Amino acid sequence: MAEQPARKAPRATEALVVRTERITPHMVRVVLGGPGLDGFDADTFTDHYVKLLFAPEGVSYPEPFDMERIRAEHPREQWPTTRTYTVRAWDPVHRELTLDFVVHGDEGLAGPWAARAQVGETVRFLGPGGGYAPDPAADWHLLVGDESALPAIGVALERLPAGALVHAFIEVEDASDEQKFATEAGIEVTWLHRAGRPAGAAR
Repeated sequence: MAEQPARKAPRATEALVVRTERITPHMVRVVLGGPGLDGFDADTFTDHYVKLLFAPEGVSYPEPFDMERIRAEHPREQWPTTRTYTVRAWDPVHRELTLDFVVHGDEGLAGPWAARAQVGETVRFLGPGGGYAPDPAADWHLLVGDESALPAIGVALERLPAGALVHAFIEVEDASDEQKFATEAGIEVTWLHRAGRPAGAAR
């Protein structure tokens, strides 16, 4: 059987942190911009996502950043670690990409990074991907998730027309983690509070 050709590494997009904001106690918003976003587009689906690239601690890569070269010259354990995040908003006029990160102290990789991200910092990512948007002609919509699903649920809610029948249930720690969405009239969210209980325990 003939060997399959090696899969070419995807091209990474490079952006810069232009501002950050802690929008709730456990959510940090990072807005990316810069000329690297020329030609970027994420305005079709409500579940558009990007895969952020994080170098392992102590590892640096030659410039210009090239995934193909990294894979060829570095052992696998030194390849970038990826974390997938939903596009909360894309502004094609100002070329600004908004990503929201759940932050629980030093837990995880991307959350702690977002909490300490500095303006001007370089960010690299793959994508966008995605393929879902709510059908405005559907009889009703069910949206369920916790903090990690908030960006995708928020985009979906804001795309739905006035009068759409929506059942949206979002679990967060408490009322301080609730968010407001720019929804049309008549679309509301039911917030479920964990209050220190395990994820999924709220009813």
